[in-house]
Amino acid sequence: MNSTAKCLLVLLAALGLALPAAAQDLTDNETCLECHADTERAPPSDPSMPQVHNPEGGFFVEAHEMWSCVDCHTYIEEIPHPDSVMDQAVDCLNCHEEVPKK
Repeated sequence: MNSTAKCLLVLLAALGLALPAAAQDLTDNETCLECHADTERAPPSDPSMPQVHNPEGGFFVEAHEMWSCVDCHTYIEEIPHPDSVMDQAVDCLNCHEEVPKK
């Protein structure tokens, strides 16, 4: 790092404007659960779709346990995320050849 960049970082830190040490890891489910651990996991609005999450926060289909939240909820790109993401749906076709049905 050159001396100009070092001076700029020192100035930013002195002004309290330094960047956070590390961004939150969106691939770590615990990051998501910091806010969503107590979220109600209701059945999908489409009655032909299977419910992936059980009410306790786990999965009805065990194979989903190996994935992170953002593997399915791909529209989450930052924390905090905008309230508008609540209107977005998981696209099962990112992994499945057909949309799963009950």
